[in-house]
Amino acid sequence: MEVLIVGNRPLTKSVIELSKNKFIIAADGGGDRLLEFEILPNKIVGDLDSLSKKTATDLKKRLVINKNTEKTDLEKAVDYATERGCKKIKIIGWSGGRIDHTIGALGLAFNPNIELIDDNFTISVVTNLETISGKEGTLFSLIGMPEAKVSVEGAKWNLREQKLSMSGRGIHNEIGNSEKVTVKCHSGNLLLFKGNFVIEHD
Repeated sequence: MEVLIVGNRPLTKSVIELSKNKFIIAADGGGDRLLEFEILPNKIVGDLDSLSKKTATDLKKRLVINKNTEKTDLEKAVDYATERGCKKIKIIGWSGGRIDHTIGALGLAFNPNIELIDDNFTISVVTNLETISGKEGTLFSLIGMPEAKVSVEGAKWNLREQKLSMSGRGIHNEIGNSEKVTVKCHSGNLLLFKGNFVIEHD
């Protein structure tokens, strides 16, 4: 079962397509965000401190109250999905707003079953060897958290066992003319940011 988790951040029309054929879990106020697009969540998980009273009343049977103060509502929603055997989780509505919340949510991408999606990127962890494909010029970035030893082939700029850290060095690479890139993480922790747009060159 594929799961879409929706956080309490502004959504775009892309949520309509992303929600198709998914079990939808709203993280607290994410329930109100979904209803703005007339999408009904299967469950709403959290401490319910940001969900409107109207939605909480109308969708009372869909509420899963979790008041664990050690976890964010997004983390609680992930736990709920994982405990029910969900193997593929996409998360939207996680970025923007407070930078500490955004960085905290970014840590969820280190779970290999999770992809974080925003308007520009799909973010996932590279644990060994990852192949990405797309049109020539499709942007991607690699960021070590805090560092990783990385090899890249098939890109505009290739690497061979180079160290990437939380810096600008791995930001803005592009898929080459083979339309396929392999990324190898030899050691450390590495996040892949695959763009949903192509860089046009004159």
